[in-house]
Amino acid sequence: MNSNEPEIAAGEWLARLDRDDSSPEELAAFERWKTADPRHGAAYARLAAAWQALDRVQAVRPSASEPIDNDYLNGALQRQMFQNSMDESVGLSQSRVGDSAQRAVADVSPESPPPQFSKGPSRRHSTHRSWFFISVAASLLVAVTVVWIARTGGPQTYRTGIGGFQRIVLKDQSVVELNTDSEVRIALTPTLREVELVRGEASFEVSHDASRPFIVSAGDTAVRAVGTRFDVRRLEGSVEVTVDEGKVAVGEPSLLESKLDLLTTNIPQLTAGQSGVASGSGVKLKDLPRREMVRKLAWQNQMLVFDSDALADVVAQFNRYNERQLVIADPTLLTLHIGGYFRPTNLDAFISVLRSDFGIRVNPDGNQLVLVTATAN
Repeated sequence: MNSNEPEIAAGEWLARLDRDDSSPEELAAFERWKTADPRHGAAYARLAAAWQALDRVQAVRPSASEPIDNDYLNGALQRQMFQNSMDESVGLSQSRVGDSAQRAVADVSPESPPPQFSKGPSRRHSTHRSWFFISVAASLLVAVTVVWIARTGGPQTYRTGIGGFQRIVLKDQSVVELNTDSEVRIALTPTLREVELVRGEASFEVSHDASRPFIVSAGDTAVRAVGTRFDVRRLEGSVEVTVDEGKVAVGEPSLLESKLDLLTTNIPQLTAGQSGVASGSGVKLKDLPRREMVRKLAWQNQMLVFDSDALADVVAQFNRYNERQLVIADPTLLTLHIGGYFRPTNLDAFISVLRSDFGIRVNPDGNQLVLVTATAN
């Protein structure tokens, strides 16, 4: 899949659904597209949130019955709205363990129906609207993507800091994406494509080339692929591998460099929809539901996705992306559960949510932000 396609397709779907006369067949087709790939739902949710934020710009859209001024919108969009909307959390819901009710605050998720927009222009303006959503998708893509080209030769090193993201296009058109605080070393030779994941997490979209295996090593663990899409994350004492498309083999680096037909049958292999954690005791495999796959890979769209996750787990995720560290000082907060989409580097927006919707007080203490209930001393 072309890496731009989810963004462009999301823009086209938003344009088609921003009408009063969407047929059941269109809605069914939209649901099939959205669930076909975890990137689809994430791209759609992010773009829908940006469009909903634009409702506040009356100069762009003075009334629901008037067409969009494309020239004005193009400038206003890039100058004003994206800087703001990219820094907003997209949605959240809350629940406490034992509570039967769960209040949704602004839920925009890959599993939810299309958001309800105000009545749009007539069908004769649909071409203008399609242009707008595709323009938004393209601008969004440009805003978050950094592309580097790795040339054949000696190993090249790429790294990100805390909260950073980098997208690398290799000479063979394979794509490597680095998550926060990550580092890779890449070497392309006529017979082998090698990537060392020094730290952190990276995803790989591998161009098919049976004559040159694509091998990702992380300590004593390696992953071999020919043409596939997968994610590798180094943990303390283990390596987690998640396969989104195709199939990979997991084993020792030296063994996986052998010819494919020489690989022993007892080497663990993961297929699409599976995750495996490799450690000294072997590889533990598990099947992932589509919803869980969406959550795991949402970082590729620079989002965090939670589904009634414990606050401790949510805090741990935010701490991966920010220099300021959240600390839970009040044990009663351990019963709090959160769901929704958030920008991982927008810690202030998340803190605002904790204060306003969960009654949590945040006490700064140097580089730490200590979380306690509002009634705690």
